[in-house]
Amino acid sequence: PRYVLCPQSNSVYRHQAAMMAAKLEAADGGSHGELAPLQESKSSSWLSWRVFGPGLLVCLADTDAACLIVAAQSGYRWGYSMLLLQVALIPILFVAQELTIRLGVYTQQGHTACIRQHFGSFWASSACALLVFECIAAMMSEMSGIAAVGELWGLSRSLATLAAAFIIVFTIFFFKYSQIEVIGVVLGLCELTFVLTMFLFHPSPSEVFSGAWTFHGDSQFLSLVTANIGAVIMPWMIYFQQNAVVARGMVTAEDVRQERTATLFGSILTQLVMIGTLVSLAAARTKAKDIKTVLDIVDAMAPVLGWEASRILVSLGFLGGSLCAAFVVSLAAAWAVSEAVGNDVSVALDQPPTQAPSFYGSFLAVVVMGIIVLLSGVNEVKLNIIVLVLDGLLVPFAVGFLYLLATGDALPPEARITGAHKYAVALIFGLCTVLSLGSTIYSFFGSEAS
Repeated sequence: PRYVLCPQSNSVYRHQAAMMAAKLEAADGGSHGELAPLQESKSSSWLSWRVFGPGLLVCLADTDAACLIVAAQSGYRWGYSMLLLQVALIPILFVAQELTIRLGVYTQQGHTACIRQHFGSFWASSACALLVFECIAAMMSEMSGIAAVGELWGLSRSLATLAAAFIIVFTIFFFKYSQIEVIGVVLGLCELTFVLTMFLFHPSPSEVFSGAWTFHGDSQFLSLVTANIGAVIMPWMIYFQQNAVVARGMVTAEDVRQERTATLFGSILTQLVMIGTLVSLAAARTKAKDIKTVLDIVDAMAPVLGWEASRILVSLGFLGGSLCAAFVVSLAAAWAVSEAVGNDVSVALDQPPTQAPSFYGSFLAVVVMGIIVLLSGVNEVKLNIIVLVLDGLLVPFAVGFLYLLATGDALPPEARITGAHKYAVALIFGLCTVLSLGSTIYSFFGSEAS
């Protein structure tokens, strides 16, 4: 049988365990006292619907339109030189997201609520405000990717954007959280079309191997490496997964094991998509030049795949990835705002809007503001710079609080990271913070200079 994680050494933890017990009693009709073992799931196979969890969803959302453009640019401009970097980023992504699982299960609180409880309302509100600005900019970026796909098929930018917004709002308002996860993951899996194109191009193994060990001293190459590393931990991913773990009702040791497995699988899968995109464009390139738009990618692949096949495959990848990320970005902001004002939003997505007005209102505000700014004619290059700047500003807050929570008394002693693990995480987070801020400064001042 599966047992509830029930720390006994501290009154705070006993209170949290009691909260979990109350949830279990409401669901299973249990009695007061010691936490009883849960019933086994009807399906314990890794192929069951449980694989469609927060970890897989948030990792697939990480490979959104902007990241696909970066991967395409990396391959078409620099060949296979950044291939090994994409592999090295897998453990970095997993390390950060795994901490959100611990915090979500043991505290039964979202990330903003944890910051609010342990560091005060000021820090929670400040971090939340930065997150909301970042999520609005990210929503514009996702909608921009969808609009670019719409233009490939003869749709106007406004029509494609409004259609995507309708799909997002309808799904959030009329589906339960577990259903939203499945929809988001299915959409995110469309990104695997770039893994397919990688094999369709039949790159030479010897060229891939030799190219992967090639390093360039060019400043543009170094800035792209920095951007890849600095952006691997997206702040909205941290906020989303911790809240989603709570919304999913994960309270057992088996829940933790399954979610860790799903997160590791998602970390590998999302980097596989990046590798597929990079290798496809590296194999397709005829000369070193920049890739800036979805149409550029279609044009680059067309000589080998044909225009129609290239348009279909690229459209599936970008549309699925952008919609998947749009769900995650908007929900992360809505959860954060609601918790910043002290509301319990663990079951908000399973409630009608009238019972969770702050949550649904925040969600709508992010979507609507993103659409308004995008349709006002914002420059796409400047938009990507804005997104990168906001990411760079928020990363120190996000990973800083995540580290302090995971090493402090927010977690019971047996769940805290200690020893070599603690110092390794500090090194990884410090590196990501420095590189994220570095890429932010370079992008901002570099764009001004150009």
